[in-house]
Amino acid sequence: MRSIKKREKMLNRIKIIMLNDSDLVASYLIIGLGFFIATSVAVTNLILVLLVLLFLYERRYQERFELVKRNPLTYIIFALVLMHVIGFLWSENLQIAGETFSRVKKLMWVPFLMMYVKKEHIVYYLQAFVLGMMISEILTYLVWFDIIPQFMYATENYPSPLMKSTNYSPFVAMSSFLLLYFILFYKDQGVVQKIISLLFAGTMIINLFITGGRAGQVGFFVLFLVLILGYFKGKIFKGLLFFSIATSIIFLLAYNNLSFFKIRIDEGITQAIQFSPGKQDTSVSVRMALNKNYYEVFKENFLLGVGTGDYMDEYKKVNSKSLYKTHITHPHNMYMLIFVQLGIVGGLIFLTLFLYQIYYAFKVEDEFRPIRIAFPLFFMAIMSINWYLYTFHTMFLFI
Repeated sequence: MRSIKKREKMLNRIKIIMLNDSDLVASYLIIGLGFFIATSVAVTNLILVLLVLLFLYERRYQERFELVKRNPLTYIIFALVLMHVIGFLWSENLQIAGETFSRVKKLMWVPFLMMYVKKEHIVYYLQAFVLGMMISEILTYLVWFDIIPQFMYATENYPSPLMKSTNYSPFVAMSSFLLLYFILFYKDQGVVQKIISLLFAGTMIINLFITGGRAGQVGFFVLFLVLILGYFKGKIFKGLLFFSIATSIIFLLAYNNLSFFKIRIDEGITQAIQFSPGKQDTSVSVRMALNKNYYEVFKENFLLGVGTGDYMDEYKKVNSKSLYKTHITHPHNMYMLIFVQLGIVGGLIFLTLFLYQIYYAFKVEDEFRPIRIAFPLFFMAIMSINWYLYTFHTMFLFI
């Protein structure tokens, strides 16, 4: 009897918390989300399910919708998702259209989470993400130094075990940026915390260059530029000078001390210089040919594109006639993908998603301004290298 009463008492207490402090519960879940997007796909999905259950349980639908209905970002995302739905009408390959839509519909998590995000808790969300990345980074180093065996996604050249290197490098770039942000802009961080942040920022930057993802490396320099210009506010020349010196030092240290990075740079330059007609079989030449051929598809379907699911089928037709043939048919460029799928109409909606964020970032001046500016610029940079809004990890990094 006592155990039953205790259980009932505990359940009643949970019910009271859920009803009266659902915002707090949601914030704890979002903190958990920030941590686990870097470490576990399964737990990330579980937390999202719990947030939906909380939304249904509290029944404050009207109140929640009021929080996001005046935010233009909500309508931009809805318009982009809707364009993918409309794009089914002129798609013949409905299977690929369905697979594509299953990816893009995840953007609807953005307005959903906006209903629960609290500005006063943003620091905790960011710190949770960085903590998760610290664990991921430590595991990567343990694999790299052969202290633990390779597992999950880890390989000899790409030692990140918890996600593929193409996804891992943008995560490392963002987390190293956030650590530097906390050092330079977060006033509540003590001396010891700053030293720890600096230590991990340094090891993460090294990690970024040993794991080999070009997108993360490019993205990091974009983030670093925003960070430095934000720190040297109003002193653009001094900021650009510091950025140029610092990035030159980082690049030269990586190039002269990390053989894998040096090989990648040398190969990339050689492949770009030697790009010529024929069958493309190198990383850089394939990407260059993909962009060239997909641009031809876009020109032929300028206004509304080829539809949500026909982009690879249409590419094959152009590829068969092109002087620059590729064995890969899916684009490694998010812009090219959207413009080919949905034409100039969908492409402009897609660009608006990021341009509005930049506009809002300059409009609102607070301690998070450098992050608000850096985040959309970061994604705009890395999306030229791969279709990062269609992959699970980087999709949720965006969200």
